Amino acid sequence: MNSTFSANIFPSSSTTASQSSYVDRLEPSQAMSFTATSVRDMGKPPVRGKTSPYGFFVKMCYEEHKKKYPNENVQVTEISKKCSEKWKTMVDEEKRRFYELAQKDAERYQAEVAAYGGEDAMRKRKRAKKDPNAPKRALSAFFFFSQDRRPAVQGQHPEWKVGQVAQELGRLWKTVPQEEKDMYERKAQMDKERYAEEMRDYKSAIIPKIPGIDIEDDHSDLHHHVHVDDLQHGQIIS
Repeated sequence: MNSTFSANIFPSSSTTASQSSYVDRLEPSQAMSFTATSVRDMGKPPVRGKTSPYGFFVKMCYEEHKKKYPNENVQVTEISKKCSEKWKTMVDEEKRRFYELAQKDAERYQAEVAAYGGEDAMRKRKRAKKDPNAPKRALSAFFFFSQDRRPAVQGQHPEWKVGQVAQELGRLWKTVPQEEKDMYERKAQMDKERYAEEMRDYKSAIIPKIPGIDIEDDHSDLHHHVHVDDLQHGQIIS
């Protein structure tokens, strides 16, 4: 590895112009260029996963290194090590921008998942088989809001793709009065309670009754070997 890597890959704390200019280009996309149907057909994930603050920092490291040394082969293990060492020495103010990017990316992810049909629709793609009798997962306040507002947004902008609808729903959610948000929060809480009750019944039906073991006891051995996600999809992992 070229020795210039460790010396010049990171901007100094006193001169962050290079870092700032690059990070400005790292803004997470608020619109996706696909439709849910087309992505399912391609067999690719419908929504890009969230990126952590450190993940955005590593992206900056790679991009800065490639820009400064375009002809140098980058060893992943070496640059990862240097990124980790640098991150540990950075102060909160230096990390702040990366946390802001991660927050925006999390909002983008939540909006796109809601536009796609929720977490449950995402999981259906990952599981070839699912127990049709399993309880439907609880929905979030934002998802209930999206269910109500999505038809109007799509009606006003029929040409919009999934990501664009998601972006608009996310924007509208931020403008909703607190009283209306509280209504959706209550709906979400009620749905959470509904899910918990249905899951208890579901677990009772599919797990054999074993004397001396309560499946609702958080400390029982059986409880720790039965994962809710696997139960919901008709699979028990021991």
